[in-house]
Amino acid sequence: MAALVFPFRGLHIGSLPGDQPPQTSPKLLNCRALWRGRFRGGQRPGLAKWSTTQIGGTAQQPIVALCSVSAVESP
Repeated sequence: MAALVFPFRGLHIGSLPGDQPPQTSPKLLNCRALWRGRFRGGQRPGLAKWSTTQIGGTAQQPIVALCSVSAVESP
């Protein structure tokens, strides 16, 4: 099994998959390698609020469940 390594060296476009430099990726979206002075791969946080109004969370409309949704694009 191949070990997956976070692409700390960033985005590299224009080479064949076999010629891809180590620790790079041909496609990156919302990634960051450096956080609080340490190298650790992760998702970049959002830049703005999704909604300006409060969604649920009151006594009349309590939040009862949260879920995470991931999407995968086909080439």
